[in-house]
Amino acid sequence: MSQLVTDNADIPTIFEYVLGILWWKVSGRRGKVLDYLKLSLDANLLPITHAAGGEADIVYEYKACKDYPEHSLLLEATLADGTNQRRMEMEPVSRHLGNHLIKTGNLKSYCVFATTYLHINVISDFRARKNITYFDSQDYDKYVTGLKIIPLDTDDLRHIIEEQITYVQLYKHFERAHNSAEMHPKKWYDQYVNIESSDLYQHNETPYMIAAEPTPDK
Repeated sequence: MSQLVTDNADIPTIFEYVLGILWWKVSGRRGKVLDYLKLSLDANLLPITHAAGGEADIVYEYKACKDYPEHSLLLEATLADGTNQRRMEMEPVSRHLGNHLIKTGNLKSYCVFATTYLHINVISDFRARKNITYFDSQDYDKYVTGLKIIPLDTDDLRHIIEEQITYVQLYKHFERAHNSAEMHPKKWYDQYVNIESSDLYQHNETPYMIAAEPTPDK
């Protein structure tokens, strides 16, 4: 991967960089991608170091339109797997989103967690956050309930690219997944999140028509 992008950054940083570019294209190339990335870039706009701790890796801002409300999307990227993923990602991802919601007051914002391997306990923890209250550690009177964290693996990302799926489609898909009935976390992911098994995937028997890009509200 480093030979295809740059040899000045480690693989996790490159993965984060590629994810940011991918999401910018999925979003119809709207906004300034460099404003969304939390990376240090060189003179050629290639990555050097990844996001510092304490905040999400990438934060996209979406203005209100007929297809979704104004919101932020926090993108969290990791190459950690197995028990390392559970130890390294479960707490920071929910903390980043919880703090963002408390700070901005916009409860429509949510998080997408992207990785090469989805640990079952990570899926379970993120799904359970829908029903858990997150408190400001400095002020217990400040809190939010119902964190929306959608886990994706790199196969999902590949299918998003191959099928040219738009953010309008993904937003509705993620909303359906988040609001679906409670069930075993792996079955929830397979049935409601997984891109290949969804109606977004055009190789299914019932093709899905690609939606137009959003029209801003006036």
